Amino acid sequence: MKDCKDYFIKVPKKEVVFYAPFFEAFQGMLSLRTPEPPKDDFATLHIHVSPDFTGAFEKLIKKMKLKNV
Repeated sequence: MKDCKDYFIKVPKKEVVFYAPFFEAFQGMLSLRTPEPPKDDFATLHIHVSPDFTGAFEKLIKKMKLKNV
């Protein structure tokens, strides 16, 4: 996806099952990947966000208390 902003968000491995479907619901706004299986207690979600939705996405992750690493 051209001109998209990449976010890498660490979440507890046990919670990926909740976060992945939540972010996948934003079809057309972002694309979600989990690059590699987690080796510790945390997984990294790789999220490509469309430039038109970057501001809204940043507000969303702030409200969810998630951070781009």
